[in-house]
Amino acid sequence: MKHIWTVICQNSSIDKETNLLSMFDCIEELSLEINKIKSSKSNLSIPIKFDIVSFWIIENPEKENTLEIAIEILDPNKKLLHRLENKFDVKKGALRFRNRIHMQGLPITEAGRYIIKIMQKNKKDLKTVTELPLDVKISYKIDLSNIKN
Repeated sequence: MKHIWTVICQNSSIDKETNLLSMFDCIEELSLEINKIKSSKSNLSIPIKFDIVSFWIIENPEKENTLEIAIEILDPNKKLLHRLENKFDVKKGALRFRNRIHMQGLPITEAGRYIIKIMQKNKKDLKTVTELPLDVKISYKIDLSNIKN
């Protein structure tokens, strides 16, 4: 199978009657405001739901195919924060294949460019087919209203 594209979006759906894919609110940047006093941890998880949607073409539709992928989320320092593996069986005769991975929560360590890496297993090796940038901007606020003297 050959990877054609991957998109990060907040939500996606497939119409049951037409099999058309719709992607809503594509994500390339997140802006966060964090309370500096309440959040002293260096590793946080943003409570966000998002989909990673990929489109593949089948190079040999005359046989049943299996797509094995791995998804990694890397912070701006290339530190691995999350890894997910999945396997999809594709029926004989299919010319193309779409997969959607539903994610809940995004681990972050600092502001900067995060990379969501999509890898495909070929025989025994994993090969990177795309890297998606996700820029995270963080502004800190100091809320002293809950602090008692």
